Amino acid sequence: MRPALKSALFFALTWSLIKMAFYYSRLFQDDIFVPGLMNNLFLLSAISVGLYFEKKREGFGQGTALSDIKHSMIAGAPYALLVAIFMYFYYTDINPAYVETRISDRMDLVYNAMERESYVDSLKVQSPEYKVLTNEEIYNDIRISTVSAYSPKALLTFSLLGLMILGFTYSIFITVIFRKILLRDFYPNNSK
Repeated sequence: MRPALKSALFFALTWSLIKMAFYYSRLFQDDIFVPGLMNNLFLLSAISVGLYFEKKREGFGQGTALSDIKHSMIAGAPYALLVAIFMYFYYTDINPAYVETRISDRMDLVYNAMERESYVDSLKVQSPEYKVLTNEEIYNDIRISTVSAYSPKALLTFSLLGLMILGFTYSIFITVIFRKILLRDFYPNNSK
């Protein structure tokens, strides 16, 4: 198995175990900031460690920048896929109350806002299809769109897309750091 793939599997499994530890210890259940930062850190670590071991295997001065980005993505893409699939099952089977709470909180805000006639008027101006609907029908339409936006399938899609874009960005960033700063002495044209 390639070192970059091993790195992706290790960091994805580690993040999943930490997320489960947070769940069982009831830490950060209503907060996505700390687990999100840890997810970003683990993605960055998977790419960095994977690229380092790939460069060590092929020779530190060998390869092009594009091959380094490819090696980085060999770590980033599986990490993104594994974490997105884990989050889908986490919010579907392990902690579905989180999604229900988010939907309920959002709909409470919408209900309170709809008590103001000016808010309803602004909705009717922004969305012409609301002009002929009653307030209750508008509320139900917003509820349907909110439920679909917070569904685990939507979360799977958006988290996979976001992690892949972030992984590609990190791959470029880490490749530049490795080639221009950390391993610059191994590349003949960078030693000036």
